[in-house]
Amino acid sequence: MNIQEYISSGIIESYVLGIASHEEQLEFERLCAEYPEIKAARDTFELSLENHSLTNAVVPPAQIKNQFLTAIKETGAAPVVNMSSARSIDKAVPVRKMYPGRYVAAASIVLLVTSTVLNFYFYKQYQSSVADLKNIIAKSEETASNNRVLQTKLELYQSSLDMIKNPNMAVIALKGEPVAPSGLTTVYWDRQSKDVYLLVSNLPQPATDKQYQLWAIVDGVPVDAGTLDMNNATALVKMKNIPRAQAFAITLEKKGGSQTPTMPIYVKGAV
Repeated sequence: MNIQEYISSGIIESYVLGIASHEEQLEFERLCAEYPEIKAARDTFELSLENHSLTNAVVPPAQIKNQFLTAIKETGAAPVVNMSSARSIDKAVPVRKMYPGRYVAAASIVLLVTSTVLNFYFYKQYQSSVADLKNIIAKSEETASNNRVLQTKLELYQSSLDMIKNPNMAVIALKGEPVAPSGLTTVYWDRQSKDVYLLVSNLPQPATDKQYQLWAIVDGVPVDAGTLDMNNATALVKMKNIPRAQAFAITLEKKGGSQTPTMPIYVKGAV
């Protein structure tokens, strides 16, 4: 099992955020117990979420304190009766009558303000969490995509290397002609399968309406061996199958190629 590829697949983020399927959760927990690297990656991600939440915590606005104090002051305070100063029950200090409805209204105001503050706070936290989640998922998908691209390139280079090592492979260096003195390409010709591969080392970038074309020289006659797309010329490019040839050459032709060469030869090499 490729542990790093599994870690980069996004399963850790899906598990921690609770969006993984039940089967994925069971498999992930099993692999955590089996591979310490996966458990360590999970712990690191959970810690990064916690640190990010603490760092980006939203503090309630300062004016909320004033709103609380104002609401409390508007309720009025009930007078305190000092019973030790009363001489008799008949001469007791009269207590001002309390109006329960007034305190209920004040409490409602306080609760309303508190609810507003909490709603605002949690809404900001929710927005921050959603944004963070989107960023995490996007980065995870980007990492997984980059890993797939690198893996594909690695496999392509490995395949090219295996073909070059083939003892049946003839290597023909095509060197620059006067029209392109610094031009250099290499033809790999499998003498057994007769397959032809082209590796570009140095050729000028053609105009958008032009395209390089490979020719096999057979008994002095050029035979079309295929056109070359420079956008895909970063590795071995498979051309047409050529049963026999004494040399290979490349010309710059109109896009799509020509039946016979119409332009000067850029590079050429004998078999």
